[in-house]
Amino acid sequence: MKSLIIALIVIFLAMPGWAEEEKDEKIQAVKCPKTTMQRDCLKCHVAGDFRVIETAPEAHRVYPNVSMRIIDDAGYFILTDIDSKGIKEYFDYLNWHKINRAVIEIHSPGGGLFDAQRIVGIMRHWQSKGIKIETRIFGAAFSAGFYVFTAGDTRLVDEYADLMWHEIQTFEGFGFKISTPSDREDAARVLRHLQDIRNAYLVTRGKLSKQEIDEKIAKKEFWMSGADAVKYGFADGFIK
Repeated sequence: MKSLIIALIVIFLAMPGWAEEEKDEKIQAVKCPKTTMQRDCLKCHVAGDFRVIETAPEAHRVYPNVSMRIIDDAGYFILTDIDSKGIKEYFDYLNWHKINRAVIEIHSPGGGLFDAQRIVGIMRHWQSKGIKIETRIFGAAFSAGFYVFTAGDTRLVDEYADLMWHEIQTFEGFGFKISTPSDREDAARVLRHLQDIRNAYLVTRGKLSKQEIDEKIAKKEFWMSGADAVKYGFADGFIK
């Protein structure tokens, strides 16, 4: 009899622990419908009336770089520097969180040719995986910035935005550089090769032929307004 009483006391004392464990498991299984958090409710709710603490939308997210945000279930990236590393981080983040719509606003004076080409290559890769990419220009996109803009699935501009494409430029620094005629000819062939590839790509993104593009940038810059970009087919329409 004494053993039975002791056993019942042990069971009775253990029951609150079981209840707490079961309660804890239920808490972990349920997400807050407002903030999606599972614990630490008072980080997001006011004690007492349980109102949600007003914070900026998506404030709980940690982004890989300062150029991106998630707005209305789409990734939003502002591209100023032609930096392929930041764009790669952006798309890796979207893929990880299963976000299939990307917006890239371009406001850039341009940048390096090969970084621009890498950005376009990254965009094309994720487009093949089902991410829809919209590019936008409110202000200006020159040179490499314009090139990246044309890679969007949907390309929108402000009517009065400024766009520019030109011949590839090289800078050899200050002072003199001695070279032979053969060196110059080799360099010219390489530059022509690089230019032809980029112009051939732009042919696929607009209404101008390669010859027309070649002529528009020969020893000068090809400037366009947003309205011109729509006319030439480099943009699909205007930002509403």
